[in-house]
Amino acid sequence: MPRNSLVPAVLAALLLAGVAPAVALAANPVEHLHVQVDSFRTDICGISLDAQFTRTDTSFANADGSFKDNSSFRETLTNPLNGRSVMLSAARQLVDAVPVVDQAANTITFDVTYTGLAQKIQTDHGPVLLRDVGIITFRTTFDFTTGEFISQDFIVVHGPHPSADRDSKVFCDVITDALG
Repeated sequence: MPRNSLVPAVLAALLLAGVAPAVALAANPVEHLHVQVDSFRTDICGISLDAQFTRTDTSFANADGSFKDNSSFRETLTNPLNGRSVMLSAARQLVDAVPVVDQAANTITFDVTYTGLAQKIQTDHGPVLLRDVGIITFRTTFDFTTGEFISQDFIVVHGPHPSADRDSKVFCDVITDALG
């Protein structure tokens, strides 16, 4: 599963765990966060990399249980073995609609819509290697009783989203080619 499609699944799992209902009662905005990490080691696509990361988020919750998150991030990944690096960045809005419970099927479904630049990967001072931009909705369904993942589909509304297909390896292909 590509890195960016994990976000809706994790978000949905948090909602199932009861995290969002408490947040949904809070006043707007719920949270503003700015994080900067100057140096850490991470493994992405089987490569051990040095990384720097900056992220800004502002989240808003509505009384009906839906919420919105405006975020941007920039991450620089460097292969310590050869000095090659890539930059990942995004500037997007995430809107999570009120979850739909299908009692007959015993499921709960979350529709999470991303608008804007979902993901861009480019070489250090070089060309853009991958760009997901526009509007896309991920529909993720879980068993309502157990919380077990059932399915995830996406609907491309507008724009190129080459890494959205959960069967695609394009994210790792781009990263390993650029940093290998």
